[in-house]
Amino acid sequence: MNSTAGLTLIEILIALALSLLVLGAAYALTTNTAQANAVLTTRSQLTNEATVASSLLSARLREACAVFPQNTAVTLPVDVAGTSNAANTTIWRVGTDPFVAFVVPASTAVSDSTPMMYAYYLLSRAQYNEQMPATQKIVAHSTETSQVLMEFEVPVTAAACTAPLTVALAPAANAQALLLAEYVRTPTTTEPLFTSESDQAVTYRLRFQKASGSSVTVLPVLSQNPIRAAIVGRNIR
Repeated sequence: MNSTAGLTLIEILIALALSLLVLGAAYALTTNTAQANAVLTTRSQLTNEATVASSLLSARLREACAVFPQNTAVTLPVDVAGTSNAANTTIWRVGTDPFVAFVVPASTAVSDSTPMMYAYYLLSRAQYNEQMPATQKIVAHSTETSQVLMEFEVPVTAAACTAPLTVALAPAANAQALLLAEYVRTPTTTEPLFTSESDQAVTYRLRFQKASGSSVTVLPVLSQNPIRAAIVGRNIR
């Protein structure tokens, strides 16, 4: 007797079920791999941001000759892009705002060098884009809540090293505010970004974060301490 060729309905259903299982496993593997790669890419980017920001902050602070004390109000030039805070004013207060300011003396190795005042502070991504020209705007995603760290610099007189509170800032044409780091996590009351200590040391605490799809990557992770340093300028007397 000849056997009937072909597959029965049950065999076809079993084959389809197995195919769906294989396809589902392949899809899950592909999705997990893509998510893992996205997290690794984000962590690498945040590591670069952290390295640049902490290295520059530490280098600048080590050269300081004077630091603006906690609770000091500092007015930045109103006509320099990137200096207005959330209150739409250029008046920043050390400690109350995520803000620090200090003076670095003239370099003895450069004949025409002048003392400089530096200030570091946070702006939201929206605040940054509202103030900066089109060529300097950054991508602003609705899910991204990180802030940008700004570096402000302006020439000052030599007297600023001994009397920083009386410093008169140079014309705005000689001042500038630049983007230093893009993905800084918003500081908290227990982890303020900057603290001007009584001995003129400056303590900074940095965490970085970036939204990637439905997840948010934080560096260092919240179970670990932030990137922290307390630095006294070598030129402080």
